[in-house]
Amino acid sequence: MGGFFAPDPPAPPAPVVLPPAPDPEAAAAEERVNAINRNRRGLLGTIATSETGLLQPGGNRAGKSLLGE
Repeated sequence: MGGFFAPDPPAPPAPVVLPPAPDPEAAAAEERVNAINRNRRGLLGTIATSETGLLQPGGNRAGKSLLGE
């Protein structure tokens, strides 16, 4: 407790922030998601109406629209 003319007390040191430890479960989950995406891309590559076919908007679809026509 200082008086009116006493110097200010020194500021407390800044807290030390440690980086979070890598979570092995998060790394394994990310690897599973990457494997699923790789497999999904492989499957979509075999379908003729993928992104280059009927799924793109604005395509010219003057052909058949129903199965069996």
